[in-house]
Amino acid sequence: TGIVRDKQGRKMSKSLGNSPDLLELIDKYGADACRFGIMISSPAGNDLLWDESSNDQGRNFINKIWNALRLVNIWEGRQSLIEQEPVANNNFAIDWFENRLNESRIEIENLLIDFRLSEALKTIYSLIWDDFCSWYLEWVKPGFEEPIEAMVYNKTAQFFEELMQLLHPFMPFITEEIYHLLKERKEGDDITLKLFPKNILPEPEILKTGLILKEIITAIRDARNKNQLKPKDVIQLYIQSSGEFNSVPVETILLKQVNAAAINNVKDAVPETISLVVQKEKLYIKTEVALNSETQKEQLLKDLTYLKGFLSSVEKKLGNEKFVQNAKPEVIELERRKQSDTETKIKIIEQSLAGLP
Repeated sequence: TGIVRDKQGRKMSKSLGNSPDLLELIDKYGADACRFGIMISSPAGNDLLWDESSNDQGRNFINKIWNALRLVNIWEGRQSLIEQEPVANNNFAIDWFENRLNESRIEIENLLIDFRLSEALKTIYSLIWDDFCSWYLEWVKPGFEEPIEAMVYNKTAQFFEELMQLLHPFMPFITEEIYHLLKERKEGDDITLKLFPKNILPEPEILKTGLILKEIITAIRDARNKNQLKPKDVIQLYIQSSGEFNSVPVETILLKQVNAAAINNVKDAVPETISLVVQKEKLYIKTEVALNSETQKEQLLKDLTYLKGFLSSVEKKLGNEKFVQNAKPEVIELERRKQSDTETKIKIIEQSLAGLP
């Protein structure tokens, strides 16, 4: 590690009086939150710019994990007594998160091998906060006072346990506590003694579908907010698909997450709707609420300006002879894919703008 500095960049020293009292910080935030605050801001080989606010981030992370545990414990008492296969949307959610976990394990192992502890912790933080809490738990959450399939609950508890094992080297106290609160353990069955499972390669297609699904849900929610549609306002969703996104296995998730009455696959543009572009998919939102075409046009023009700027930077890179001669073939291919995808998005947005009054 490098030198520990305060948030002003000054070296911590007794003479400056800018060195914190660790025991006081532990009393205030807890030991795990302090460990998190130090580790998250310690990139390998660089100076550590320490700020007490990173302890707050650690404490908030612990609260997030506790809230997730409360939710999962509620589900434990609401398991369905009837043995049944999970419905399609839960099957997809489980498959997707299992693959995200496998993908992250490989990434985290490589980071730990290189002693890039800060980056490993950031990867785990995002996996728990975003993928598990914000997406997976929402996708498998049963309706109000409805039971949850026993298999879905068991897989969720298993995922939680595996996440705590990944986080354990960084935050040992809360992870050990939650490990024992998830279910009864035999004496000596402690997370600190468990071996990590062997890494399994993820399935790229499932990860790709999950990524597009998340982007579509986010884009629709943003569009609802910008057009002042309340969460309770039901919409009709139309998808003009490029063929890369199959909505069938994830239709129930999408309906629930964006409060849509139905999803309709169409070949042509749908008039009098809010139009969106997500990757190569074109979406249309229909609602009973009167729409403001100026708001739509403003957002589409903003997206168009950004994409044209991005395309220009990619074309400049590909037009650089030194870059093309020295770069690896896979890097050049990636840039060409970026160019093709951006050109497609620009074309779709221009078509949407042409259809607005």
